[in-house]
Amino acid sequence: MNKRENMELIFQHKQPDWIPHLGNDTYGIRDYVVERPIMTTGDDAWGCHWISCPSSLNITHPDGADIKFEDLENWRENINIPDLEKVDFTPMIEEAKAFTNRDEKMIQYVSLNGIFERTHILMGFENALCACMEEPEEFGEMLKAVAEHKIRLFKKVYDIAQPDILVYHDDMATQASQFLNTNFYKKYLFPLYKQIVEAAREMGYKYVMQHSCGRIEKIIPEWLECGFDGWDSVMPCNDLYEIKKEFGDKIVFMPGLDTQGVLGKIGSSRQEIEEMVVRWMNMLASDGTGLIIDATLAYSLNPANEVICLEFIKKHGKPFMDAKKAGIEYIPDLEV
Repeated sequence: MNKRENMELIFQHKQPDWIPHLGNDTYGIRDYVVERPIMTTGDDAWGCHWISCPSSLNITHPDGADIKFEDLENWRENINIPDLEKVDFTPMIEEAKAFTNRDEKMIQYVSLNGIFERTHILMGFENALCACMEEPEEFGEMLKAVAEHKIRLFKKVYDIAQPDILVYHDDMATQASQFLNTNFYKKYLFPLYKQIVEAAREMGYKYVMQHSCGRIEKIIPEWLECGFDGWDSVMPCNDLYEIKKEFGDKIVFMPGLDTQGVLGKIGSSRQEIEEMVVRWMNMLASDGTGLIIDATLAYSLNPANEVICLEFIKKHGKPFMDAKKAGIEYIPDLEV
């Protein structure tokens, strides 16, 4: 069984031969319409400025002094939606041509900064959240304009590269709770999510994942109604055991494991990392289904830990599944 076939079983909620690592078992097509500069200070395709943070691997954050508009009065005149006709997609075309083993691996395309996140970048976080409550209908119109751009972009990317997996990013919560009431999401955001998912499927994307950090456990049923196949980031501030129990046959989990604790902590031992990997496998693949680990350097404050983590994902991924298929408890051979 190759990596593509193994991944297909997971999306079909069947038992794969091993627990895969997304970055190792799929090919990621780069995004050439810049939603955020990666690990460097600069501007994105919308003209918004980002600043890198040297103390955390130069991960970038929006420049709070570069707000395009503070309220919704003239947002249509002040928003700078990227013109895809002016984008040079030649590098993406060449990259897609160079990937020749499509029968062996799936292609994933990650779209950063979804329609909700983009409003924060344009207006500033506080202004955007206030606009949600003060002028929800007009805010909804802005969300529609951004969603239409995203759909055009996803069509362009699919025509060029034919990705199998679309990972759509749109953070919706803090570690304590959602940013906004579920009713707001249901009225103004989720109908657009459903349009995005349906459009992506019509284009040819096989699987669409929703990425959101934070505590989002209460809105998973609505996500599923939007048509998402799975959840990316899967942070431990959620009750993951209960989520697996309730939705494990409907959703694919793509966690970054404990990046805020074990992986992001200086001084974590190999033993701690190995125990964490096995614990997450038991937690989110208790029945041997539905887990694709997405632990990547971009989300870790300690790259050395990440290398060790991948080593243990490879070590335990297959014997864990062998035990599940045999109907026996997995007793890991842990380093001492």
